[in-house]
Amino acid sequence: MHIQIDRVFTTVARNLGLKDFSRYTNNWIEWSYEAEKLIGSKDTFVQKEATYDASGAQATGTITFAANPTSGDSITLNGVKLYFRNSTDLGEAKSPNEIEIGATLAATLDNTTAQYGLNQSLTGLVDVSAGTGTYTNSAIYNYPEALNVADYSINTTTGVLTITIKEIGPKGNEYTLASDNANAKVNGLNLTGGKGIFRNQQLTLPENNIKLLAVRVGTDDSDHEHKELRKTGAVHRGRVGKTTDDSQQRSFRYYVDGNRLNIQHDNLDEITIVYLAYPVDLRGWPKIKEGHETAVAQYIMWQMKLIEFYNGKLPQYITKELEKRWYFLCGKTRGDDGMPTSEELKQIGNMWNTLVPITNDGNSLTNH
Repeated sequence: MHIQIDRVFTTVARNLGLKDFSRYTNNWIEWSYEAEKLIGSKDTFVQKEATYDASGAQATGTITFAANPTSGDSITLNGVKLYFRNSTDLGEAKSPNEIEIGATLAATLDNTTAQYGLNQSLTGLVDVSAGTGTYTNSAIYNYPEALNVADYSINTTTGVLTITIKEIGPKGNEYTLASDNANAKVNGLNLTGGKGIFRNQQLTLPENNIKLLAVRVGTDDSDHEHKELRKTGAVHRGRVGKTTDDSQQRSFRYYVDGNRLNIQHDNLDEITIVYLAYPVDLRGWPKIKEGHETAVAQYIMWQMKLIEFYNGKLPQYITKELEKRWYFLCGKTRGDDGMPTSEELKQIGNMWNTLVPITNDGNSLTNH
């Protein structure tokens, strides 16, 4: 589990006695990223997959409403929780994250009168079909970082809300969906179908890529489907896997040049990569692995005090103590991440016990 970086910032500010740390935020974000990369345990990063084809695709998803919600029901779009409320409830359902329940499901989903419906809240328009009127109290205006990455359309006849990411690419698959509304069913926990663009045997690796783990073919062609591509070690990469006259392909290979991955086969129309990624929040700020907070905070404090030392305002022994503490916490955090959980220990015990068969001869346990 990864947590918001703000928790680390609060710890640093408290330890250094800073009441307003906003002017240090950019440096602290960079140092947090550095600290997590230095810790670099098996749980620091997350494993992801991304698929690429010739044209790319936008991630999509749906929420289907079978009946009118009841007061207190909610759906969650990319972390933003929207509540359905009656106009007679406290606050009269006029908060940006509240949708007024109409007399019918259609009125709840799209209502240009009274308090506006779900369609108005997600588009910022009073009359969505005509594209007129500005609903400034809508969710999309108040939570733009989370909601403005997608387009929203509602079919009031079928009760289906369709979410489509604006940009082509696999990043849109990270948009999350949830519902605790018994009358609203999500088609998945995330949007799906987002694909990047793969052209001229090249694709651009994701910005948050830390380490490329595997490359495989995702085409429907049965001759190549799920085939694993191997990384080439040749110096003259352009010829690896090809005949000298380029008349045919002999093997599957790839190589990485900067942020580009090059495929050395002409007959592949879809590629899937598996990679370790650095998790980020909706602001683009790095998220911290739970349990790493103290170590990351210590690294930030060490870097902060180094600036004072370089400017001649702090004795060296203080920075040395901070450095020593950081290396201790870094090692401890790696060790904690490497320790098996109680369930994993049980599995290890079961595996170990099956290595040596034990039988009962009636009086004692003997090994055979």
